[in-house]
Parts: sequence; C-alpha cells; structure tokens
Amino acid sequence: MRILILVLFIGLSGGKAQGAQMPAEFVATALTAYGDIFPGQEQTNAICLLEVVGQKFVKLVVQAEPAELAEAESENNLIELLWAPVDYFLAFIDKISLGYGLLYYLALLACFFLFNIASVVMVTVVSNWFFNRKEAYYKSKRKEIIEIVSPYFYDVLDPEEEAELVEKLEKYKRLKDKQIVIDVLIEGKRNFIGESSGKIKELYEILDLHKVSLRKVRMGNWYRRSIGLRELAFLGRKGFKNEIKKYINDDHQYVRTEAVLSYMLLDEKNPFGFLRELKYSFVRWDSLSIYYTMYFNGIEPPPMVDMLKHPDPQVRLFLLRMISNYNQLDAVKEVTKYLLDDDPEIRQEAVITLRSLEYYRIKALMKKRYADEIEPVRMEILRSMKHFIEDHDITFLEERVRKGSFGEVFEAVRILYRFSGYGEQRLWVLNQELQGKIEVFIKHVVEPRNKHVA
Repeated sequence: MRILILVLFIGLSGGKAQGAQMPAEFVATALTAYGDIFPGQEQTNAICLLEVVGQKFVKLVVQAEPAELAEAESENNLIELLWAPVDYFLAFIDKISLGYGLLYYLALLACFFLFNIASVVMVTVVSNWFFNRKEAYYKSKRKEIIEIVSPYFYDVLDPEEEAELVEKLEKYKRLKDKQIVIDVLIEGKRNFIGESSGKIKELYEILDLHKVSLRKVRMGNWYRRSIGLRELAFLGRKGFKNEIKKYINDDHQYVRTEAVLSYMLLDEKNPFGFLRELKYSFVRWDSLSIYYTMYFNGIEPPPMVDMLKHPDPQVRLFLLRMISNYNQLDAVKEVTKYLLDDDPEIRQEAVITLRSLEYYRIKALMKKRYADEIEPVRMEILRSMKHFIEDHDITFLEERVRKGSFGEVFEAVRILYRFSGYGEQRLWVLNQELQGKIEVFIKHVVEPRNKHVA
C-alpha cells in the first residue's frame, strides 16, 4: 500500500521534475516528502523502485516536445487536483493509525462503513422526497380531475356543457395526467351502472384514452399489459374483444388470466368463448377468478353442455364446477357420462356436481362402481348417499363399516346415525359384531357437541 502511494506520488509530481532533475535527485525529493512512510528496509526497497521509475520518467520528459510537456503538465495538474482529497484522506488515516498497520486498515474499514451508512441514508431521503412529491402530484391532479368530471357523472348536461368539459380534459396532454384521468373513469365505472356507465365509456373514447391502454398492451412489460387489458375491459367497447383475444395465449400467466377476464367482460353473449382458443393448460386459480368476475359483474353463464367435451381436463373440471354453482339441470345427462371418465379427479367432480344438482337416479351406478373406485371418489359417493339413502341402502353402508378404510367407516357411521333410530340400533349391533372396534366412532357421532359434524 505504501509503495503504491509513493508510485502515485511519482506520477502526480512528474510535472515538477522539469526534465533537468536526475533520478537520484528525484528519489531524494520523494523520500524527503514521504520519508516517514518508509522506515528501515522498506526505504531501501522504495529507493530501488523509485530509481527505475524515475529513470523511465526522466527519459520520457527529456524526449518530449515543449507542447507535449505543457499538455502533460496541465493533465498532471488536473490529476493532482482530483487526487488531493484522496491523498489527504490517506494521510489522515496514516496519522491516526500511529504507525500500526492493523489500526490503519481498521480505520480505513470504519470509514468505509460510515460512507455506506451515509449513502444509504442519503438514498432513502432522496427516494422518499421523490415518492412524496409524486404522491402529492397524483392526489392534487386526481382531485382536480374529479371536480371536472363529477358533473358528467351526476348531472344532465347540454351539448355545450359537455363540449366544455371535454375541452378541459383534453388539456391534460402528459401521459401521467392521462393515466390519472383513466383511473378516475375506472373508479366511476365501478360505482355507476346503466346510463352513467355508458357515458363513462363514451368519454373514454372521445378523449382517445383507449390509445394509451392499447399502447400498454402492445409495448409494455407483463404488468403494463395486464393493466392495459383491464382498462380496455372496463372502459372500452366490444370491438376491443378481438384485440384482447390475441393475449389469451400470452407467454405470461398473469397476462393470460387478465385477457380471459377482460374477454368475458366484453362478450356478454358467450363469455366462455375464450375456452375454444386456449392452448395453455387451465389452472385452478383461473377458475376462481372467472367465477368471482362473473359474480360481481352480473355475467350470466352460457350453456356449458357442449363445452364439456373440451380436451383439457382442467377446463372440464372448471365447467363441472360452474354447472354445479349455477344449477344447470339441463347438463345432468352429460355430467353423468363423466362418472366413467378415465381421469379420477373428473369422476370425483362429477359425483359432487350430481349431488349438488340433487340427481338421485345415478345412485345405483355409483354403488355399482364403488368397489372399483379410488378412495377420494369413494368418499364423495358416501357423502352423496346421505342425501338419498333408503332402507335397502343400509346393507351397503354396513358393508362399508365392516371393510372400509378409516374415512369410509367414519362416513358410513355418520350416515347410519342420521338416517333413523333403526340406523343407530344397527350401529350398536355392528359394534358387538366387530368386538367394539367402532365404539369410538359411534361415541363421537352421538356426542351432542358433534351434532353439527354428524
């Protein structure tokens, strides 16, 4: 480190050599200036190094032209000026270290950490200042725009007043101001229905704000594309459906989901038409988002019988759930076919759907297939039995108590107990037959605190 400082001293002091100073004299000058830095053997090593560097330096200076010397001197003066704070800093560190190398590096490390802390504080303060300034600007502009737009939402304006309102809004040319206008319109669209909702869409078109949304969709990252699609769905006309359809199979999952939801909002006749365009696998989260979008926006579900033949099993699961949620009884016969599907998850969902539709005629088919099913499907069949159990089904349930798994035994005991007093009697008879193996199940079901379970 010390030798490096001395070499830098040579480079920064070179302009003062003036070509006449010999290497030995140059070394003497350097050691006079920095003699206290090199005690003992280090001074001898430094002299050797300085003699070599000094010879090369003098050779360069002597051979240089006057113009080159002037240019080099000006450059060296500039370097001296820039290096001076570093030089003073290193000299300060060297003084407070009292000649001990360990203290020197500890002091340098402490200063480094202090510099880092100061940098973090400065970045935090500046970032907060910019954020607060941006937030204050957004709030003031939003308030200003709401005051302009409010009469359009609440009052009946004549053509001249509407033209004046549009003229005021057109003055907001900056992109961030247009975005604030879009945010205000979306907020209004969520709070108004009927004629006011239609007027908001008209204003969105008149101000050409759809161009801002389309620019996001076509040129932004995944987040901006998602926001643009949502804006087109809430404020755009039905003609944007074809533009949105392009992103149903986007590479990014969130963009695909937003495109699907946006498509539904713009296609009231067939909101599930996007299913025929899907190329990516349908995920469970998408089905939940679609259901809540339909629920909160009052979208009527289309007939789903024909779409049950979709090749994607996740889409078929989604349609079965929608048939159950919207009680589409006309789909019962088609749903019954899926009790024989190759996918056990679809068979399980078909049992749940038929149970919710209260279609009792498939009880015999369920009982017939019970032995060949996996346990999750068996459990759903048993849960369905409690809705349409009859006297001749007791034998079937008793067989489940004797040979079933833990879950099957528990479900069968619950059903028998709820069926009638005769069912409860049969449980105690079965308990004696099985040497008390189901006594724990019976006591759990009989317990008054567990009535809501039973």
